[in-house]
Order: sequence, then structure tokens, then C-alpha cells
Amino acid sequence: MSLSLGRRIVDYRKKAGISQKELAEMVGIKPSSLSYYERGKREPNVLILIGLAKALKITGDALLGVEPQPDLIAQNRDEAAILRVFRSMNRLGQQKTLEYTSDLSEIPKYSNNAGAGEYATK
Repeated sequence: MSLSLGRRIVDYRKKAGISQKELAEMVGIKPSSLSYYERGKREPNVLILIGLAKALKITGDALLGVEPQPDLIAQNRDEAAILRVFRSMNRLGQQKTLEYTSDLSEIPKYSNNAGAGEYATK
């Protein structure tokens, strides 16, 4: 069973060692408003959700309880290393990387989709 938004706010706040008053100040809301959100009496708007996530140093997805998509998660150390390098690049570097990897994937020697030819890797 998935936790409510209010419960996730409480859990992440406590994990961060932050009081309700401190978190409310960080987000720019009244402590009473944060209390309402944590108890599920009200729903925060998008701007407050963003502020909460930033203050708690978590992603919006984590705060909302959204499960990551499996294809967006690195499956091994090599993929994780590639993702770290890719994410450290600016947009131009990322575009070039995509071009290069697309070109490489079309070469049978480097493709898992290679037929039974001499370069097939299984």
C-alpha cells in the first residue's frame, strides 16, 4: 500500500531532521499550512510541492510517490557510469553522445541485434 502525500512529507522531513516550523520557513508557507498538508487536510499546489522537494533535497517524483520507470534505471555499473557522464554534459555534449551511440549501434560488431554473422555477440 502506497503512503499518502502527507505521510511522505512527514517521513522525508523527519529523515532530514527538520521541524515543521523549519520546513515551512524554507518553503515560505505558514507552519499551520504544512500541518494541514502533512495531515492530508489540504493538498499543496505545484509551486509548494516543488519547494518542499527542494527543501527536503528529494525529487518531486519521490515526494509524490511516483515509481521510476525500469527503462530509466541503470541496469549495471557500466550503464550507471554512462548515465553519470551523460548527465554531467551540457545539451550539446548530450546531443553529440546520442549521435555517436546511434552510429555505433548500426555497426553489427557493436550491436546485440547482429545476426548470426561473425560479429554476433551472445
